[in-house]
Amino acid sequence: MEKVRAGFRPREARIRVCVPARMRAGEAWTDVTILNISSRGLMARVNAAPPVRSYVEIRRGAEVVIVGKVVWHDDRHFGIRTQDRIDIEMLGGVTKGACPPDPAIDRRTLPRGHRPDPAEAFERSRQKAAIFQFVVLTACGVAGAILVASAVRDMLGAPLAIVASHLG
Repeated sequence: MEKVRAGFRPREARIRVCVPARMRAGEAWTDVTILNISSRGLMARVNAAPPVRSYVEIRRGAEVVIVGKVVWHDDRHFGIRTQDRIDIEMLGGVTKGACPPDPAIDRRTLPRGHRPDPAEAFERSRQKAAIFQFVVLTACGVAGAILVASAVRDMLGAPLAIVASHLG
């Protein structure tokens, strides 16, 4: 059950599927895999996601055509919102459940990230430590100055009050 946020309708439940299809974005056709679907939208995986606010056409066979506007994307995934309701049963041959991982993005096959030179890492760490030390010492200095000013005011307050009463 989804939480209802103030002022928003609850999001419709998604059905996890694994449906291969074809997509047209502009003039180019490409293969996509539909990963989840609801009556008014879907999420799909593709090699290069189309830009937000663009319109795409997704086809499964000759009879199923889904047209929608891209509302979000990352590198390989995107979500569309359709104007017309999607008949999930019309997709035919839908495999419900999660798709196997995309072999193109298997992290075990990706090259390892850039590891900084130990000297660079040491210098960056030293700079962060120097900034932290400056902030802490400045805060301690300000707190000490406030304490000293308070002590001087308390110490000189009584004698100056006596002097002021004798003068005026």
